[in-house]
Amino acid sequence: MATASVQIEIFLLTAIGFFCGRRGMLSPQTREQLIDLLFAVILPASIIDSFAIELTPDVLQQTFGALLISCGIQVFYWIWNHLFYRRSESGHRVCLRYATMVSNAGLIGMPIAAAYFGSRGLLLSAMFLVPQRVFMWSYGLSMFADANGRDVLRKLVTHPCIVSIAVGFGVMGLTTAGVVLPAPVGATVSALADCTTALGMVAVGGILSDCRLRDLLDREVLTYSLCRLIIIPLCVLLGLAVLPVDALSAQVSVLLTVMPAASTTAMLAAKYRRDALFASELVMSSTLLSMVTVPLVVLTVTAVWA
Repeated sequence: MATASVQIEIFLLTAIGFFCGRRGMLSPQTREQLIDLLFAVILPASIIDSFAIELTPDVLQQTFGALLISCGIQVFYWIWNHLFYRRSESGHRVCLRYATMVSNAGLIGMPIAAAYFGSRGLLLSAMFLVPQRVFMWSYGLSMFADANGRDVLRKLVTHPCIVSIAVGFGVMGLTTAGVVLPAPVGATVSALADCTTALGMVAVGGILSDCRLRDLLDREVLTYSLCRLIIIPLCVLLGLAVLPVDALSAQVSVLLTVMPAASTTAMLAAKYRRDALFASELVMSSTLLSMVTVPLVVLTVTAVWA
């Protein structure tokens, strides 16, 4: 029942964003600014807030487990990309491979993980995303253009979510030592963290308001969505089910694996003159269909690791 309640909440928030987008209250520029706000302020505050717990062996095991699982999944993506998409034309192949490796687990996955699994789920999500961001700005960027090592490092160490993880570990250390943040600071961070799910899903709804039905009917786009949202998460689920991994780490990892294509797929395709229209269709189609597949995956993982 709790799962159904969370999914209804997510659906309603997304529907509000969709309605606002269609009514012109969330213009493309407004949505871009909202996403910037999420990544620069709201999500970092959520990450720091989730780290405000004592460092116990259980917490250490879970976070390290999520990090290792994520590294394994990135290797799996790399293998998948070298086995498939060979028959696609060059412009499509680059977009398909990038969209397979880099999901929208930051914008969509973290708020959903927080909604389903609470602050501990958000903590594990933050750790899970570290390897993805490394691959995103290195191997992923190299698919579209030559990636300079210095630029890759700069993007990583200055990304607000990566910085917030470093700050979060400091907060965790202080909390473990019995030192808490000053009340006004802690209350402000918590207030911002409470906006994560609402603002995140409203932003997603605004993005979906641009979606046209014909964008979903392309065979190659639908095949990608089937792989990204069903086949790949199923492979990950089956792999983790037979391994001695922490249940919550496995649940969060599978949930973030079912996330749709990252919006940066379309941005990079446009910047480096690949097929930006096709990339946009991948993002729109997988994002819309994920509204159906995500709750199904949550029900599955909770049953497997009951």
